[in-house]
Amino acid sequence: MRELTRTALHERRRLRIAVFCGAGPADPEYMRAVAATGRLLAEHNVHVVYGGGRLGLMGALADSALAAGGEVTGVIPRALHTVGITHPGLSRLHVVPDMAARKERLTDLADGIVALPGGLGTLDELAGVWAAAAHGNRARPVGLLNTCGYYNPLLQFLHTAVAAGFLAHHLGLRLDDDDPIRLLHYVAAHTGLPATALRVPANARGVT
Repeated sequence: MRELTRTALHERRRLRIAVFCGAGPADPEYMRAVAATGRLLAEHNVHVVYGGGRLGLMGALADSALAAGGEVTGVIPRALHTVGITHPGLSRLHVVPDMAARKERLTDLADGIVALPGGLGTLDELAGVWAAAAHGNRARPVGLLNTCGYYNPLLQFLHTAVAAGFLAHHLGLRLDDDDPIRLLHYVAAHTGLPATALRVPANARGVT
């Protein structure tokens, strides 16, 4: 796997979406939803950027996108770059010094962001993106795929924080969507790229 420079990636006008999701064992329903999302992104000509792992939802996302002919770039910290963790079949791989560098690189390489179910790492990545957007720094459109109501507790917290005045109401975030196609179109529409950056397959039927 060769590493592509950041400049070269940004010269491509294919839509790039960073996907945040978990790498641990997951409920089969989450695995199916994430695999379907990976396939959907590939079918819409989206270049997937993610955490570079082969396990859990990360692995399901990369496997399905690659199987559908998509392009997938992984970004993984050096400490996690092992045979058992790193996905072996990625289009490109960036090995970075640490988790902080991973978050920065994921954001740098992306036009927009979609968060799928995940744990503390996913929440950490989301919090960093939201904080940057709140301060007008490197804002990206963010979509939260609320698979099976997974993010309901987080959504309740965010609504409470907005009502209490601790959080701006609009951070370029679509909060309450469980439809990956609708979510993808929302993120694509807010990237500033031309509509042609997102390809709609002739036989698209949605995600099940």
